Parts: sequence; C-alpha cells; structure tokens
Amino acid sequence: MPQVRRLTVEEVRAISNRGKGQRKLVEEQYDAILSAYTAGEWGEATLEPGEHRLTVRNRLKAAARRRALELVFSRTGADVLRFKLVAPAAA
Repeated sequence: MPQVRRLTVEEVRAISNRGKGQRKLVEEQYDAILSAYTAGEWGEATLEPGEHRLTVRNRLKAAARRRALELVFSRTGADVLRFKLVAPAAA
C-alpha cells in the first residue's frame, strides 16, 4: 500500500506558481515595445549582435497582432527593421 500525505500550502504554491517561462517574458518585452505605438506610426528596430532578423520580425508581428494591429515592413539593411503599424484590413 502506498503512503499518502497531504501537501502543505507552501508545497502547493511551489508546484502551481512556477513563474513565467522565457517565452512569456520575451512576449511581454515585445508587447511593451509596441505599447507606445498606434496605427499609422512608424518604428525602427536595430538588431543587436546575435539576434536574427526573422525572429525579431516575427516577434514584432505577433505583438502587433495581440494589439489588433498589423505591421508593414520596408526594405532596409541587414541590422535594421523599419515598420509601420496599420489597422488590419477589413475582412
């Protein structure tokens, strides 16, 4: 027969509140970056060494979608992303 015991409140809290994962923290950072922008405004992101252009672009697009906006990117050099926030196209 197995031995069974009741978990303490502290043990339950430690199991259920594991904090935020890395992915959620990055998501919140990108949300904070775009929170100052509204539709019609332009922005520019300069990549830091080791950052991938496509990854930053996708994260910015996801943050814009969470704010019910879309991003339109213009062509730029290798370490700069220039974008405009726009209202989503009517479906």
